[in-house]
Amino acid sequence: MTAAASPGGQFLERTRTVVNVLGPATVATSLLFYFGYVATTARFGYFGVYLSLMNQSLQDMLLYGVEAVYPPLIAVSVLGLLALAAHAGVRLLLSSEDRDDVTGWVGIFVTLLGCLALARGVVGMFVPHIARTEAIATTPLCLGAGAGGLAYGAWLMRRITIRRDRRRLATAPDDVDLPARSPVVDWLASPACARLCRYAMAWITLLVIASAFWTANSFAAAYGLGRALDDADSLPGRAEVVLYTKEPLRNLPTGASGTRLASAAGSELLYRYRGLRLLAQSNGRLFLVPAHWSTPGAHTLVVPYDKTVHLELLPR
Repeated sequence: MTAAASPGGQFLERTRTVVNVLGPATVATSLLFYFGYVATTARFGYFGVYLSLMNQSLQDMLLYGVEAVYPPLIAVSVLGLLALAAHAGVRLLLSSEDRDDVTGWVGIFVTLLGCLALARGVVGMFVPHIARTEAIATTPLCLGAGAGGLAYGAWLMRRITIRRDRRRLATAPDDVDLPARSPVVDWLASPACARLCRYAMAWITLLVIASAFWTANSFAAAYGLGRALDDADSLPGRAEVVLYTKEPLRNLPTGASGTRLASAAGSELLYRYRGLRLLAQSNGRLFLVPAHWSTPGAHTLVVPYDKTVHLELLPR
């Protein structure tokens, strides 16, 4: 059976076909848009603003997405280099049969570590309290790293076990009756076990990809919240907004004040409001917040940006 006709080969061929149809640029743009959406939702959600009110453009979402994926991309690059270095060390151990004992212990250690990490990830999935209080992306990282470590350790132990048995048979004297091969070793070396390993690798690959996506999603949300905290800290240093309106505004946030102006000929703007800062302007709306967001009673004021209002900015 050729590689293309095997289950693993069919899976890779179908994946390649999907990627070719969608196109790398389309996939990258979609991912950047999604992560930008997650980061922007968390950023403005901190101020109580629904993203549907803002109607952000595709360009804005892509820019937010690029910002949000920088940290996980750097982390993945560093971890990938460390994994390649570790694999190179394992390949060096595998190159000599004299190091099979050391390699076997490495396989056992990696397998146990993968099992512990996978168990921690499963616990994080099903225990809400742990998921709420853990560090960013701990559960998805444990799921992906645990599954990958378990698969790698199992592959390493299978290879060492089969090679040890073959060496035992090859180096035994001709006049010595060898005991029958262990059923476990026979099964590990069988085509059925190799086929099962290919199926398992396909599922583990899907689990690792899903965990990576979940991890990036968590980082994007945390990045958006971090940007919101930076915005809140920078509000006192931003230009003050002086807002003139035709109709009075209700439910002003704490720290903002309004004054009714004397009627002037030709002017319909009768109210002036101060103590506000511009959070964003989008979709024909002004999103205004007080200078100190942490003050009790602070909330976002949404005002239509049309002919009924006039906006002035006073530099700090």
